[in-house]
Amino acid sequence: MKKLINKIVNFNNNSRPHSFIFTKVQKINSDISDLFTFILDDYETIFIAENNLALMLASPVECIHIFHFFDNNGVLISFHESKSTRFHFKLSITEKITSGLKFGSFTHHVKYSNAITNQHNKLLHNISFQHRGYTGYRKDLDSGYSYVHGNFGGIYITKNKKIKSLARNRVRHTYIPQLIIKPCYKYDFIFLNPTTKKLNIKFFLIEKNNVKILKEKSLVPYASFKFTIDFPELELESNISWETNLPIARCIVFEHIDKYFDVFHS
Repeated sequence: MKKLINKIVNFNNNSRPHSFIFTKVQKINSDISDLFTFILDDYETIFIAENNLALMLASPVECIHIFHFFDNNGVLISFHESKSTRFHFKLSITEKITSGLKFGSFTHHVKYSNAITNQHNKLLHNISFQHRGYTGYRKDLDSGYSYVHGNFGGIYITKNKKIKSLARNRVRHTYIPQLIIKPCYKYDFIFLNPTTKKLNIKFFLIEKNNVKILKEKSLVPYASFKFTIDFPELELESNISWETNLPIARCIVFEHIDKYFDVFHS
């Protein structure tokens, strides 16, 4: 009873990124995925997917890796499946898989046969796998990939094959990343909306004591948005910030200088 009361008291906690009901009261009988991004315009994109049960057992187990791909407007455009017994599975994301699109988002889920889940029923009791995964990007065949793990999600597939999300919008707030905008550099900020409602974002550039609004954008569910900063006239190091309703308002950042780039979370 005391635990239930504490859950109810914390129901309106504005820092809670996921639905209270499903994460605290009701078990999701499915695995949960972050929302990832693919970029094929001047980039190659690969994804390193985990076979969760195999990792838990420290032994190969066959699973089906399931991918759903969305365009930048959040519309489901394609579906891909691959079987594997490995601990990790590498998917090379091509335009053939994404129906010709070069930018968008995707999810990753795993499915095991009934025989496997029945065999390990005791181990899997009350467990919902969360897929973080690693997405790798590179610009030429002679270089290695730069990787980022999954950032924020909570997306799952219902028994009726519908795509749902545990992610929720909360109180609007301003987020300032630990990032310095340097002169002569170019920056791409990749934002994804993992929620089932519109996500509004307002971007600011902070130069000394001056704050300037750069752009405002509204993202529909599962949509992707790339915001680029490339100011050759910028003389001093500056900062960027953005205002959203996401409790975890991080994004993926590409930092460019000449032909080189780095990718990281904000």
